[in-house]
Amino acid sequence: MTFHESLPPLPLHPPGPPRRVAIVGAGVVGLSCALWLQRCGHTVTLVDREPPAAGAAYTGAASFGNACTMAFGACIPVASPGVLARVPAMLLERRSPLAIFWRDLPRLLPWLAEFVRASTPAQVERITAVLGGLLRLAEAGHAPLIEASRADALIRRAGCLYLYKTPRSFAAAQREIALRARERVGMEILDAEAVRAAEPALAPLYHKAVRFTDTYFVDDPRAYALALAETVRRQGGTFVRGEAAGIAGTPEHVDVHLGTRVLQAERVVLAAGAWSGRLAASVGDRLRLDTERGYHVMFPDGAGLLGAPCCYPEHGFYMTPLRSGLRAAGTVELGGLGRPPRPVRTDTIAAVARTLVPGLSRAGSDWLGFRPSMPDSLPAIGPSPADARVIHAVGHGHIGLTLAGITGRIVCDLIDGRAPPLDITPLRPTRFA
Repeated sequence: MTFHESLPPLPLHPPGPPRRVAIVGAGVVGLSCALWLQRCGHTVTLVDREPPAAGAAYTGAASFGNACTMAFGACIPVASPGVLARVPAMLLERRSPLAIFWRDLPRLLPWLAEFVRASTPAQVERITAVLGGLLRLAEAGHAPLIEASRADALIRRAGCLYLYKTPRSFAAAQREIALRARERVGMEILDAEAVRAAEPALAPLYHKAVRFTDTYFVDDPRAYALALAETVRRQGGTFVRGEAAGIAGTPEHVDVHLGTRVLQAERVVLAAGAWSGRLAASVGDRLRLDTERGYHVMFPDGAGLLGAPCCYPEHGFYMTPLRSGLRAAGTVELGGLGRPPRPVRTDTIAAVARTLVPGLSRAGSDWLGFRPSMPDSLPAIGPSPADARVIHAVGHGHIGLTLAGITGRIVCDLIDGRAPPLDITPLRPTRFA
C-alpha cells in the first residue's frame, strides 16, 4: 500500500474573478501559497521584512535554517506521554535537547497547559491521524511547484534514518513505530550491520535504525526558496519589503499596515511564521502560537560524509548532507523571539555531531531560528473567525517545509470557495481560544 496520495485536479475554469491577494510572509509557506494562488489566476503580493531566502545568523528565517527534510512520515506530535515523562529531567540537564528560559514561564503557561492536554494517548492517536492525512497529500502539494520552479535537481529522494543507540531506546520507540505504520508510513528496520553498510561514516554507536523510505531532503535550502521566489516573480507576483504592523478590514478591502504605507487587498494570507501571533491579534484572533527556538551548526568539511539525513531522537537533532557541508540542526528551546542565542546549545550540537560522525572537524557557521508552533503540533490553517477574508497559514512547527505545498493548496481552495482536499476542522486557527 503506497503512502502518497494525489490531489483532486484544479477546475478548468476559475469559480470567480481573480483576487488581489496579499501574503504576509515570504518564507517557504508563503511562497507556496503564492504559487498555488497564481495557478488559480490570482494576483499576489508578498510582504516580508527580509528578502526571500534571507538567512543570516540569528535572523530567525526558518525556511533557511531548518533541517532541510521533507519528512512525509513525521506524523507523531511533539507532545506524547513519553516526552512528558522525560521533561523534568531534560529541563534540569544543561545540555539536554530541551531547554526553557525560566523568566518566560508565566507567559508560556497557557501554551504548556495545552501541550500537556495534547499528550494523552488518546490525543496523540487523534493528532497522529490528522497529521497523517496532511502528510499523505504533502508530496502532491509540492510536485507542481517543484516542476514550475525547475527545482527538481535540489530534491534528494534518499529517505532518512532514525538511529537508536541501545535495545532500550529502540524498545521505547515501538509505540511511535506502530502509530506510523497505522498511517502507512514507509519504514524498514535496519540492524547495526545494515546501518554500517548504508552510512559508513557514522560512528558505530547504534543498535538499530528505522529507515523512512518516503523522506526527501533539499540539498540547498536557500537555492530552493530562491527558485520558488523567482517563479512567483516570473508569473507576475510582486514583493514588498517591509514589516507588517497590523491587518485591518474595511467593507471594501483588507489593509496590511506597513509603517506609513498601507497595502490594500481583497484577501490576506497570514504566513508570517513565529511573528504571526500579534498580526492575528490585530485582526481579532487569539492564536495559541509560540516559538520553539532551534539551532543549527554547519560543518563545511562534512559534504559527502552522509548519503541521507540521520536523526538521533535522544539527542534531538538531524544531520543532513547539503551541498555546502553537513548541517546538524534541531533541539527545542522555549523562550520566545527576544532572547539572545545561547552558545551552549550550538556547542552541544557540535560536540555530539563530532562524536556521531568522527570525520567532522572544524565547525563553521551557526544559527538560531524560530519554529512557529501550536501546542498540539497541528498547524493553524483556515479563515479568521473575525474576518473570513483573512486566511491563516501558520504554526507548522518542525515540518513547515514538509507541509508548505499542501498548505498552499488548502489556502487556494479556501480563497476560491472550494472544499479543501481533507477535513481541516482540526486545524482551525482559534481552536484553543
